Amino acid sequence: MRNPLIYRTLGFSLGLFHNLLLKRTLTVFVFHDVSIKPSEFCMIHNLSVSPELFDYQLGFIKKNFNVINPDALLQLDIPPNAALITFDDGFRSFFKEAVPVLAKREMPAIVFLNMEPVNGKVFWAGLITYLCDRKPDFVRFLDEKSPLSRSSGPLFLRCTREIVETYIEGSDSQIESEVREFVGEFSNEEDLEKACGNRYVFFGNHLSNHYVPRLMSDESLVQSYSDNRDTLIKYPNYRDMFSFPFGQPDTCFTNPQVKLLLKHGAQRIFSSYPIVNPDISSPLLHRVPLTSQEDSSAKIWGRVLLPSMRLRIKQRLRVGK
Repeated sequence: MRNPLIYRTLGFSLGLFHNLLLKRTLTVFVFHDVSIKPSEFCMIHNLSVSPELFDYQLGFIKKNFNVINPDALLQLDIPPNAALITFDDGFRSFFKEAVPVLAKREMPAIVFLNMEPVNGKVFWAGLITYLCDRKPDFVRFLDEKSPLSRSSGPLFLRCTREIVETYIEGSDSQIESEVREFVGEFSNEEDLEKACGNRYVFFGNHLSNHYVPRLMSDESLVQSYSDNRDTLIKYPNYRDMFSFPFGQPDTCFTNPQVKLLLKHGAQRIFSSYPIVNPDISSPLLHRVPLTSQEDSSAKIWGRVLLPSMRLRIKQRLRVGK
């Protein structure tokens, strides 16, 4: 068990120096689900926080950062020690549980949406993780069909659309209904319509569905990005910002793909690499996840600062060699 005294000491130390450490930076936070009863998918992947904890985390952010909205980011009107709140995917809990807390705290957020599941299609991230975790025959099929080896990363990051769709066509099970229950409730168009006039809510692009970008051709990536944008652009609170599904550089997307989407209109692109951004004008910005584990100020400071500090130390050691 972790020593609470260590956390209190760490929190005090990091909190004492945070203004100096973060003065000229942008910290982008990422959430997914806010729920008392999260789905199995969200629990397995630690994607959910309770409404009470979310309120606490927002209170911490508001106290210790200058929270901006996406328009300020586009205009580079960014104060010292800035923070941006983001959500991924489009679970219905964002609209039911998170938006009221954001409004109470008077804090804006941008939610990056996959519009195919909003419009009723099965959520791709839920589908491929379900197949890899629950269907041994699919794993054997994947090993047979995928050109990538198991050493290339998690099984679900090898799941191309062609492989998955071929498997499902030959399966007799009710996979789609099983996946919907596994994933939990997704938002719908009515949720978006109700929220599109809310001054604390912005919409962004997360591809038409939650595909693995690195497995996509340039053509299919641009098509998925463009289709999603064309569906979202009718909402006045849409901003042409994009977050990569799965979000890890190199493992899930490539630098040429960043350049490709910037060329096709993305004004800012977000990863899920958990570091603070020292260059606020960078077209690619990284994000710090806050999960159910960050339930104290010390733990939040640790999540925000420690990965960036480790990265700086590594970079300085490389330069010194």
